[in-house]
Amino acid sequence: MMTTKPRLVADRSLPYLQGLLDSVADLVYLPSEEITRERLIREQAEGLLIRSVTHCNKELLEGTAVRAIATATAGFDHIDAHYCAQQKIHWSNSPGCNARSVAHWVMGVLADRALRLKRPLRQETLAIVGVGNVGKNVQQMAETLGMKVLCVDPLRAEQEGTDKFCTLHEAVQKASIITFHTPLTRSGAHPTYHLLNKELLQRCHQKPLIINAARGAIADSDALLSALAKGLIEDVYLDCWEGEPHIRLDLLAQARRATPHIAGFSADGKARGTRMVAERIIEFFQLNSEQIPFHSLTLPSPNEATIDLHDREYLRMEYLLAHTMRGLPLIEKKLRRSPEQFESLRVHYDYPREAPAYHVIGIHEEEIEPLCQLGYLVVNESKIF
Repeated sequence: MMTTKPRLVADRSLPYLQGLLDSVADLVYLPSEEITRERLIREQAEGLLIRSVTHCNKELLEGTAVRAIATATAGFDHIDAHYCAQQKIHWSNSPGCNARSVAHWVMGVLADRALRLKRPLRQETLAIVGVGNVGKNVQQMAETLGMKVLCVDPLRAEQEGTDKFCTLHEAVQKASIITFHTPLTRSGAHPTYHLLNKELLQRCHQKPLIINAARGAIADSDALLSALAKGLIEDVYLDCWEGEPHIRLDLLAQARRATPHIAGFSADGKARGTRMVAERIIEFFQLNSEQIPFHSLTLPSPNEATIDLHDREYLRMEYLLAHTMRGLPLIEKKLRRSPEQFESLRVHYDYPREAPAYHVIGIHEEEIEPLCQLGYLVVNESKIF
């Protein structure tokens, strides 16, 4: 266990972090744009706690004292793993920290669509492309709501067998909705860069809704615009964009739903990510975990935490999911009005709470089990489930 405190630089916008590690480490909190090579050298930083906007490569790290990097994100394409290995810099990500949040975003926008179309989700066939941490959460929620789900994940299919999976080309021929949840890769047996391209879109037989809440460059922006213009697809719902934060204004104008890469942003997910980076730093520097006030990670209660379904006759589950994501229209309006503020909108986003923060009343007996599976606190005849 270390007897001297390690010197750490942390992104100031990491929620719930300030004060958490201060008893065991010397921390400097900086805005992400001030995390530069020169500043790291000046601060003699040994460790970094970051978000995805900080690119950890030779340009940032050469000549610094950094020995450990922890990112509060599931994705890690902003970390040059090869360079870090060469320099013996340990790095870690936070897999699964935001998986439920992304799933809530996907199901929330789909629930809003269901209310608009007056068509229950159970009538839809959903293709999930990439069934890792996020995709599995989307699958669980979708199946709980009675949707038919097609899973596309060639890596898992190779390891587990093909019985539970189908190919991408098979899925796009059958699906009314296609949602992408893969990492962004440009090499290997199954690269995902521009996986959603002109050829694939031409194979979409059901004129599906396309959702990208993974990485922007998974989708070819020109191909999406062409498919929309030709009527090959119903709509595009985008949370991730090519070229972030400098996004395509023509695609923004055509996307029916548009958010600034905040699908993974919930108060619950942020708290999980912050706890995970703290634990990684504690482990690497062999700090005394007993001094860490993890109990201080208390989250704000949502407005209207009680959801009453007494007066809802139809699409009750859809109403519930849409209600818990009711803040999305505001962030969408801000993005359309000021797309140049993409990163600022992310930093200042008012994080929603996930299902466990809400309790539901006015439910039917047969709804108890699915509501519990979705994570909601269920109150029925004075019983809490």
